[in-house]
Amino acid sequence: MFAEKLKKNGYIIKSFKDKDYTNVIRRIIKKHFFKNEEYYCKVSRDKFSKIALKCQDEINRSGIIKRFHLSEKDFLKQLLPKDLPMYSSSGYLRVVRPSLKKNNTESLSWHRETFYSNKKTTYHAINVWFPLSKVDKKNMLKYIPKSHLISDKKIKRRRVKVLNNKVKKLSPEHKLGFVYAPKKILSGVNLKKQKKFKINNGEFTAFSALLVHGNGENTTNKIRYAFGFGIIPKSKVTSKKIDSKNNTYIEF
Repeated sequence: MFAEKLKKNGYIIKSFKDKDYTNVIRRIIKKHFFKNEEYYCKVSRDKFSKIALKCQDEINRSGIIKRFHLSEKDFLKQLLPKDLPMYSSSGYLRVVRPSLKKNNTESLSWHRETFYSNKKTTYHAINVWFPLSKVDKKNMLKYIPKSHLISDKKIKRRRVKVLNNKVKKLSPEHKLGFVYAPKKILSGVNLKKQKKFKINNGEFTAFSALLVHGNGENTTNKIRYAFGFGIIPKSKVTSKKIDSKNNTYIEF
């Protein structure tokens, strides 16, 4: 059932079976982001990123991905009925400050994972993403319906320079999932058809790595927190190494 939905729509939205799952992450976030929001909105991006990276590292050390694997076994069997799941060794804390208070955006622009990875494995990857705190209609992750069905060759894009972009390879920002060589879609995808995911607290979305998504700019006055990681069918893994950040595919 879930495999068919993913193939047709490019995404699935489901409630967590483990009702305490997101609370585990929230408790870690509160440990690292314990000051008032105004403080974190004013600090430099470099300092903010270092705080977020320490938080992300602790979340990953907590075994949160393995916990998902154990609690969502029924879902995974339906998602990959003839295969076994492997996971990215590191999940990403998607913490985005209000764009209205910054000179540049700290959200990811429109993309699909193959823009930044030419590995054949990437075409079969599935992203898991879920809100944690202060995610609403104004700053929700966006997607282009049915864009997972568009051939990569039909999407023209080019590398662009972004104002005040300070992301460097292997920097804290890069390790948080931001790109140091951002690309912009020129044609092949109608970005006017964009929609926002409708994901409530206690729910997650699993979507194709080919689904064009992003542009979740935070236009509120609060810091947005979300988390995500990747799933890959074991039969499609040709190399356990994922990227230059020493992330690998792991199994439980």
